[in-house]
Amino acid sequence: LYTNDGHCGIEDNLGYTKLAQYKEDLQQDTPYIALVDAGDAIQGSPIGKLSTGEAITNIMNEIGYDFAILGNHEFDYRSKGLAKMLETAAESGDTVPELLVCNINWDAMEQQGLSEGQQQIRDAFTEYGTKDYVMVQKGDVRVALLGVFGKDALACAPTCELQFTDPVEAVKKTVAEIKKNEDADMIICLSHSGTSEDESKSEDEILAKKVPDLDVIISGHTHTKLEEPIVHGDTYIVSAGEYGKYLGSLSLEQKDDGRWSMKE
Repeated sequence: LYTNDGHCGIEDNLGYTKLAQYKEDLQQDTPYIALVDAGDAIQGSPIGKLSTGEAITNIMNEIGYDFAILGNHEFDYRSKGLAKMLETAAESGDTVPELLVCNINWDAMEQQGLSEGQQQIRDAFTEYGTKDYVMVQKGDVRVALLGVFGKDALACAPTCELQFTDPVEAVKKTVAEIKKNEDADMIICLSHSGTSEDESKSEDEILAKKVPDLDVIISGHTHTKLEEPIVHGDTYIVSAGEYGKYLGSLSLEQKDDGRWSMKE
């Protein structure tokens, strides 16, 4: 199950309360569920702004999100606000989503000398446990999940102090690491990069074509509602619109060659 670009969509549309009930009902018959978010969750309504995002992260923790990635609007409360939000979540004692992003360029920032804001986020990431990728077992299937932050997303984050490496190259490197070190049956990428009607500028389509080992890309940032996945080779790109109007659901079954096909 996937959401993206919710922008605090807790009062209208689908709403987090309905989402929580749907997930709970579905788990009665479908135990192997993962609920993920592809970014831009914490900004967009007074409750988000007044709590600098903390109220939304508390709600997402309560629902039971498993994995998430930062969107450009997660930086709207500046480095101090993002760091405080992550530290508060880590110290809450709640089960929190795994936060995934593989293309932060810490090496370049360290060579230049970390700014106060960069150090705040790095400390918060360490306390929270942010990772490039994680492995999760769902039944007898081992799933690798990674996260990546897109080029246009960075251009839309003027208060972001972090530097990032090229998304495609970072995903290539991370997927190679997964294939070398892990026994993964499926590789899923959470991407705050997005898609475009112009395929030559469609970041997640470029990613799918250049990293064909990805089985699924959960795409955020462009608020795209895909009623059917975009497919390149054996890679499915999915996205669930905006503002909590929709919840995305993708069910896959394994083919004889080990790759996956869409069941529904």
